[in-house]
Formats: sequence, structure tokens, C-alpha cells
Amino acid sequence: MHITEIEKVINSEGLEREIRLSGKIRIGENKSSSFTIGKTCVKGVVNIARENVIVDGSGAEIEGELEDSTGSDWALFFLRPGAREVTLRNITLRLRIKNGEDSRRLFCGIYNTAFGLKIENCRIELYSDKQLKLVGVYNNGNLDTHMETRADNLVIQNSFIKVECTPEEYAKENTVYGLYNNLANSISVQNTFIYSRTRGNGEMQKAIGVYTNGRFGRFVGNNIKANGMHNIGKLKEQAHAYGFINEGLYSIITSNNIVGEWAGKCVGLETKGEYAKIGSNKILATHTICGRSVRSCGNNSVLEGNILTSTSRNARLIEHNASSCIITGNLMEVLMAREACGSGVGIYAPWEEANKNIIKHNIIRNVRDCGIYTGPDAGLVKDNEVLSYEDTIGHSNSGDRRLAEKLDERNIRSIYE
Repeated sequence: MHITEIEKVINSEGLEREIRLSGKIRIGENKSSSFTIGKTCVKGVVNIARENVIVDGSGAEIEGELEDSTGSDWALFFLRPGAREVTLRNITLRLRIKNGEDSRRLFCGIYNTAFGLKIENCRIELYSDKQLKLVGVYNNGNLDTHMETRADNLVIQNSFIKVECTPEEYAKENTVYGLYNNLANSISVQNTFIYSRTRGNGEMQKAIGVYTNGRFGRFVGNNIKANGMHNIGKLKEQAHAYGFINEGLYSIITSNNIVGEWAGKCVGLETKGEYAKIGSNKILATHTICGRSVRSCGNNSVLEGNILTSTSRNARLIEHNASSCIITGNLMEVLMAREACGSGVGIYAPWEEANKNIIKHNIIRNVRDCGIYTGPDAGLVKDNEVLSYEDTIGHSNSGDRRLAEKLDERNIRSIYE
């Protein structure tokens, strides 16, 4: 069966609600309609328009190569807004895109604009050896509201999502994502492995495991990793890796393993959305010259009971620039030997906006310079244990000019062998 034949089977109203795929399903020449989503024209290879249908791929494998995707933005599976409550189950998808040149175009495994999509026990793998904006799952609510959007209530569970973009040249800005959620609310991602990987020569090229700016999201029990393909970890002039970027309000992020690794700059978790609850995660920034386990910029948030580690040569275990937050009960440790480190700090929060916080009962180990470095109005800072070296300062503030200079990110330099 060719991939385009699936569309007719799925959208046929006369068939049963559950559609079972079987055998080897080939991916070849692109022949499909295009759809305008906001200002973006996306072409779907398989366009799903029928609501309340179950597509079960337990007896099939979808795999192949595409020779050219540079003429448009593409999605292998495109769910129209009317395709509500669709379930994709047990689908295995492996696709290699072989473009002749680098491109800023988008290619998605699944592009969703419909309410209540469920992705269960699926495996999605996308590969490109040229620059291309690869996204495993793109969920597009496209409406900034506390109320309902068309792509709300996405559920991804017990699945595997992997995207790799491995160019040899990096002339263009490019980012790859395992999951990209655009302004869709109340999504749930659980028990899923999400991995993104790319190569580059600076911040213009990024690998991001999960990005969300929708409200009320729940992310529980996942393994999320972003990789910049620089395992030595000594050069700034490499791609950047972000395990998880949260810009959504009221997000719950718990019991996950989140990693940013092998990059010019690695960030485990960056959270900018207000009222986030972040707890019981293991978050790591590793194999990098500049590592941030957590960058916390969302006011009124709680960061509690996490294990935060880094092998960065210039580690900030928590970089905090937000107000009225609670940071408590976290175990933090730098895993790189002191002699290999240029600088190191546990909690770094010198900005005026980082005020009215409660920072208590944290354990901070093996930081080279300072356990907690804050501005004068940081809030309540007490009962934290800094277990480091003899000359490590327990708690200092931005009035310490020597320490401010030592911890300034602008002083980080690549290490050349």
C-alpha cells in the first residue's frame, strides 16, 4: 500500500470506526492538498478529516525516503480542525528526508489542528542530513485564550518521538523539536521518550525536546532529551540544546527526566510561564562549556523536590529571574571536578526582578564559587546547606563585584586543545 491510499481508507464514512493498517506502507512522491493555517501553508501527505476515528497501525510499518520537501511546509499526517477525537495507536513511522540543499521549511511527522487527538504507543522517527525545521508532533491551537482552542486536550502517552537533523554546514538559522505545542490548552504528555538532535555553530541552531506555550499543560513521567552533537563540551561555537522550554501558564511538570547535552550551551529546563509547578524531576545540563540545569523566569512558580545536576565547566544549577516563587527541597550538585571548572554557582539570582522569593531547605554540593548568589531584595533565603569547597562562599549578593565578574557569562571562553 502507498501512503496516500491510507487517506481514502481513513476518511471513508462507510467503514467501521476503527481502521487497522497492515503490511509495509511506502512513502514516496508527494501528491497532496495544501491547507492554510494562520499565515502558514502546510501540505499533508495523509489528510485526516473524519472525526472520532481510531487508526491502529499495530500490523504495519510506515517508512521510506522523501527526495525533496523544500517546495512547501509538509506534514506526513495532517489532522484538519473537523477531525475531532481521533486516536492514532500503535503506529510506527520512520522517514528520512533527503533534500538537495538546506531549507528553512517545516516538516512534521504529525501536524494537528483538531480537538482531542490521542497518540498512543506510537513510534515517530524523522531524519534529515540537511538543515530543515523538523518537528515530531506539532499541535497548533493558534489562539491565545484561557478558553477552548481547536487543538486542546491533546494526549501523548507511552510513545517514542525522535528527530535528528545532522547537516555538515550551518548557513541558516534552524531549530528541531520533538514536540511543539502552539497555544493549545490542557494537553497531557506522559510516559513518553522525546529526543531531538542537531548540529550547528552557535545559538542560531538549536535542538529542543519539548516546547509549549499553551495553558494548563501536564507533563508527567517522560524522558526528554536535546542533543547538540558536541560530546567534548568545550566549545561555545556549537549548537544549543534545550531539553524543555515552558512558556505556558499553569503548567505541571513532574517526575520527568529532562536533559540538555553535548552543546555550546545546554539548558535542562527553561520555564517562563507563570504559576508553574515543577517537582520531583531529575534535570541535567551536561557535556557543555555553559550549562544551566534550570532557567526560571516565570513569576509565582514552585520549584520543589528536584534533583538538579550538571557537568558544565561553568554551571548555574538554577538561574532565577522571577518574583514570588518558592524554591525548596531541591538537591543540586556539580558533577565536574573543581580543577576542570572555570566557575560555578548553585542558585544565581542577582536581578532586581528576582524578588519576594522563598529559598529554603536546598542542598547545594560541589559548586566552585558560591552556593547562592542573589540581589539585595531576593526575599527569604534561609536553612540551605552548601556542601562544597573550603573557599566556596555560602551566600553572597550582587554587591560583591569580584564574584559578579567571576560569574558573568560573558567571560566564558571556549577551550581549544
